[in-house]
Amino acid sequence: MSKHSTDFAASSGHIGMLLLRLGLLLILAMGLSACASLQGDHDVKPLKPLPIPAEPESLAAHAPNGAIWQAGTNVSLFSDNRANRVGDLITVLIQENSSASNNTNTAINTSDSLSAALTNFFGIVPAFGSVAGTPFSPSMGANSAQKYGGTGATSQSNTFKATLEVTVVRVQGNGNLVIEGSKEVLLNGGHEYIRVAGVVRPADVTPQNTILSTQIADARVEYSGNGTIYSAARMPWLARFFLSLWPF
Repeated sequence: MSKHSTDFAASSGHIGMLLLRLGLLLILAMGLSACASLQGDHDVKPLKPLPIPAEPESLAAHAPNGAIWQAGTNVSLFSDNRANRVGDLITVLIQENSSASNNTNTAINTSDSLSAALTNFFGIVPAFGSVAGTPFSPSMGANSAQKYGGTGATSQSNTFKATLEVTVVRVQGNGNLVIEGSKEVLLNGGHEYIRVAGVVRPADVTPQNTILSTQIADARVEYSGNGTIYSAARMPWLARFFLSLWPF
């Protein structure tokens, strides 16, 4: 065997060993990253309560004088347990059902006809010559027709049912209660959020301290979320960009 063949075989073996080492290092790095990601997915952080929209007013301290009812304690002897102060809680029964439909039908048909002839001009029959033995006729006729038809239909239906505890954040001058509350649920696929805000009448609050979402004025009811499930149902940003430019 020649010297060049021996050197070529040695260099080839050296390159093969380098590639093998690089492959092993790559597999090791991928394994470590996978372990780190799995460990991160299973790390459960302690739950923190959501911020309270409004702090309740503290009960005024009073000197013990032996009386059952004390003035300034912000407690009435004749009121029920329904919410009526800042910081009180109300249970909102979300029962939203909405449906809408619209149908349109348009039909347009137009037709026009025009004809004119000149057979006598001051007693003289006009003549415009002829072509290949066919005389020109001093007459004109035209017909046109247009037809257009279009139909359209749309239908939408939504149902949302949930229960949410909200806080009274403000009492208006007429006694109406401004409420606000939110709920956060952590699932395997991500987070889900429910938020409710609006204005309610104290008379609409039931003795069980509940109220329907349909009885909330200026209501804002939100149900949203994030995570892999919601990302899978969302159109990618590049597809949305090209779709916004597509003229048809």
